[in-house]
Amino acid sequence: MTNQIHHIFVELAPYIALLLMFASAYLLRRISIPSIIAFMLVGFTAKFYIDPHHMEHFEIFKHAGIILLFFFIGLEYSFEKLQNMLGAWKTGSVDFVFNFIPPFVLAYLFGFDFFSALILAAVFYPSSTSIIAKLLMDYKRIASPEAEMLIGILIFEDLVAILLLAVIIPLKEAGSFDPGLLPLSLIKVSLALLVFWIIHRFLIPKINRWLDTVSEEEIFIFFALGIVLLVGTFFHSIGISEALGAFLLGVIVPETRILENIEKQLSDLKELSMGLFFFFFAYETQFTVPEEIGFLVVLIILGVILKIVSTYIAGYLFGLKKKTRFRASLSFVPRGEFSVIMSSFEPNIKSISIPFILSTAIIGSILFAIAPKIADVIYPPKKKKKKKPIKRPKKGYLESAQAFSEHSPSLHSGKSSSPVRDESHPS
Repeated sequence: MTNQIHHIFVELAPYIALLLMFASAYLLRRISIPSIIAFMLVGFTAKFYIDPHHMEHFEIFKHAGIILLFFFIGLEYSFEKLQNMLGAWKTGSVDFVFNFIPPFVLAYLFGFDFFSALILAAVFYPSSTSIIAKLLMDYKRIASPEAEMLIGILIFEDLVAILLLAVIIPLKEAGSFDPGLLPLSLIKVSLALLVFWIIHRFLIPKINRWLDTVSEEEIFIFFALGIVLLVGTFFHSIGISEALGAFLLGVIVPETRILENIEKQLSDLKELSMGLFFFFFAYETQFTVPEEIGFLVVLIILGVILKIVSTYIAGYLFGLKKKTRFRASLSFVPRGEFSVIMSSFEPNIKSISIPFILSTAIIGSILFAIAPKIADVIYPPKKKKKKKPIKRPKKGYLESAQAFSEHSPSLHSGKSSSPVRDESHPS
């Protein structure tokens, strides 16, 4: 009997994990902790009661998660919008210089090889789009002066992350750092951009009407999911990031009915896939106390300080006032989904990257919540000068003034009050 109960529990365990993912995410979101932390916590605990063999039928979602995420990011852009994004290069460049180069140099000095240092810098660099966007909505700051700048930097980080993946994946496949791979990767990326621009410029306008029509069909989800996974997997097979392929596919989707129908039919699948991706990231991690505990502490401290400093400088370049850019700088610390994705390419650094991501996500969420209050303390609102009350006239003043005006010659229809010479008498 005991064996039968155990067998039933083992069979049901993967689906219990899905329920736990929902329950934990639901509860943590009540206190403004992002869902990805809930998914990772369930993944950590699941390894104690779920046999890896029973998780194999969820593998496709783990594979589809990154592809669908970057496809949906691509849907937010067009080639025209990407050209306009060049205006955010100043603030985005400051963010990159402060948050990518120092951790790369630091990791290299601590003895990490080139590839591991590159991954650690890629983990350290991007703020979490999902966490910050959610916090902006939750704390009703989406219309604040700094929101436009923060969203602009997040978009810049998304684009840089895609380019980083286009470099990291070939290096990962090669197994070692080869300087000759970088020019080859850039050539492949350039060719991919050219091919998709040609499709966007010449093919899409000819089939646009057909795409709108077929997207209304109930079976359209098979076409949409199939083409997205096909393109992403094809890019991976030729040594280019599947994220780049999915992103470019999203970019060329016309802003017509097909865009709305794709978002409606695939958005839930994207959320499921991304949730399971974060679950598997933690589930497959052999978590141990890092040997370089001092390096981890330094990394977390720098992760907070450098984001605050770089965002403050970016706010200055963007033209924000002191109080606003200080508030913005405290609101850009959380790391999240992109850091997890980058970390997944190098299992050997997960003992460092996971505590770093969790720490900065929690610290950053807290700083975001208290940022307005701290800004008010450091830059207190200017007190409005009280207007002096108008003195009320004394009793009887109006009556005496009226009587004076009736008898005073200077107030008679513009006549002069100076003496008038009598012309009837000769001098």
